[in-house]
Amino acid sequence: MPAPVSGAEAGNWIRGIRFSGFGLLMMALLVLGIVVIAPNLKAYAEQRQQIAQLQAAVDASEEEIERLGVERERWNDSTYVMTQARDRLFYVNPGEISFIVMNDVDSALFGEDEAPVSTELKATTVNWAESMLSSLVTAGLAEVSGERSTEPAPAPEPTP
Repeated sequence: MPAPVSGAEAGNWIRGIRFSGFGLLMMALLVLGIVVIAPNLKAYAEQRQQIAQLQAAVDASEEEIERLGVERERWNDSTYVMTQARDRLFYVNPGEISFIVMNDVDSALFGEDEAPVSTELKATTVNWAESMLSSLVTAGLAEVSGERSTEPAPAPEPTP
């Protein structure tokens, strides 16, 4: 088992190192080389990173040019132009009938119904005929284009 080393003995090996002139010259050249080369290596790494970013931008631009070229070729096809006119501008050929569906909204936007649909029939508490008649009277008495009427509207006559 080796004997424990004291602090004085541990420092002896440092004192035992002898530097020759050639060793000092080599160490100075090594430090000088690191000081001179390190900034250049940093600049080289940054420039390589910029080159990689610019190459990625060029590749993306080339892909975009390719995609636009394909789309330009599509527009040279009369069938594609006709399809786009139908879809985007709602054009139809002579003799065709076009149907436009209003409020064609995806039902997924509204979420799911909280209450399940019942299979039982339930009686309503509102008289639909009265409701419709009151709606017609309200619509008939509504103001038209901002003009106010000072005369009372005639009461609806009951039908026999």
